[in-house]
This record gives sequence, structure tokens and C-alpha cells, in this order.
Amino acid sequence: MDSRSAQVANLRPHPVGDLLRGWRNRRAMSQADLAFEAGISIKHLSYVETGKAAAGRDILLQLAAALGLSLRDRNALLEAGGFARQYGERDLSAPELAEARRAIDLLLRRHEPFPAVVTDRQWNVMHANGAATRLLTLLLGAERMTRPLNHMKMFLAPDELRPFVANWNSLAAALMVRARHEAMAAPLDLALQSTWRELTKLPDVSAPQLDESETPGPLCEVRLRKGNLSIGLIGAVLTLGTPQDVTLQELRVELFMPADAASEAALVAFAKQDGTEA
Repeated sequence: MDSRSAQVANLRPHPVGDLLRGWRNRRAMSQADLAFEAGISIKHLSYVETGKAAAGRDILLQLAAALGLSLRDRNALLEAGGFARQYGERDLSAPELAEARRAIDLLLRRHEPFPAVVTDRQWNVMHANGAATRLLTLLLGAERMTRPLNHMKMFLAPDELRPFVANWNSLAAALMVRARHEAMAAPLDLALQSTWRELTKLPDVSAPQLDESETPGPLCEVRLRKGNLSIGLIGAVLTLGTPQDVTLQELRVELFMPADAASEAALVAFAKQDGTEA
């Protein structure tokens, strides 16, 4: 190879190196930091990032673990290195996920008479317990419940729950911080990035100031009002521990607890009217 060819080769992108460098920079890690955490030499890591050396499958998995990458991003790193994906991405209805699905269904039922929903990585509502269905039907109407729901959009869009949220400004700010945090953590997820851009284009909704050190709070309060109805809810997000499937890792279980005794009494009354055990 002549000198000109070598220069051209050096200018070509190195997918694995670009990915590693990008994730490392987002985590404010030096090469020394990442090499130490992954148990490899700084020189080896430098060669991998610049494309001077190829990394084996095991080394890539060590680096992915040291970076704390999601299963989706670990698959992307392996594919960039020329290897097959390590982790499956099955539909939640797949037989292989039957046990996880049973556990999620049990969690939703046991949370009655309080609302709970399950969302995917784009915040699409995949499942809802009876309490959530009753409350959303009361606020949005039965016809709206026949169409897909998105957890973020139904609180942020002007024609969904927004008119019934008394503390909409503070809730919207908290939800957008969470949405931005999750979108920033998955820059290669084009579907998630597309949904994030849709949220920022909603009326009166703006993207929070960029602050990678800021993380969403564990709890979020929402105050719902319609006519004489007033219900306060405290929302918490649960994720599944140590999943080995991309779909399961990306599921979010949104649990809502009553914020006060009056809200609890109202939710219990709704359940009794519907014939559901409280």
C-alpha cells in the first residue's frame, strides 16, 4: 500500500472505534478509565478505537459491560465488530417470555385498585390494569381507549390528558427530563429518537436544557381534575432486573399510588362500582 492509500485508509470510519469513543465520551470516561474497568491495556483499547486492531467478541462484551451499555447497544457493538447478536429481541407474546409476562400480569393485578401500565422503549402503552383503564376511560372517553396510547404523549399532548392535569407545567417539565435522559442514553435507537423529536414539537412543550449529570427523580406527582373529581397520584417507574432479552430490558412498569386519603378513597370507590376487588 502506497502512502496515499494509507492516508485514505486512515480516514475511513471505524464503526467499532467510533461507537466506543462516543459512548466513552458520553460517560466522561478516559481511555485509561475504560481500559481499567474492562480489564484490558490502554494500548489495546487505543488500537481498537482507531481501527489499528480488531477486537474479539469477548473483548467487545467486556467493553460493553464496562460502559454499562443496554442489551440493544451491546448487540449494535457486536454487529459493528462483525459478530452475531448476543441478545434476543422477542415480542412480549412469544412463548419464551411466558414467565416474565405472567409476573408482569400478576404485578398489574396486585396493584389494584390503583393504576398501573406497562410501556415499551418508546413509551407506548402495551398493557394496563383495570384501575388505569377505568381512570383513563373516565377522563378520555371510551372511544379514545380503542386507539393506541403513548404514556408521554397522553400527558403532554393538548388534546389528551393535558386539560385534566392541574399541575401540568411541573409534570411536563419532569416528564421531558425523563424522556430526554432516556433518549440521550440510546443515541442509536432511531425509533426512540423519532419519538423524542415528536415530543419536543408538541405545543408549549420544550426540550430541557442539556445537562447530562441531571437524572430523573424516582417519583412524579400528577393531579387530575374533571368536574367534581380530584385525584392525586404519585408515579414510580420499575424495570425488570438482569433481563437477557432486549424487549424485557426496555419494558417500563409505571405504578401510580394515591397521593392522599381522598384520592385513595376515590380509586377504591371506582373499583367497587366496577365490581373489582379493592
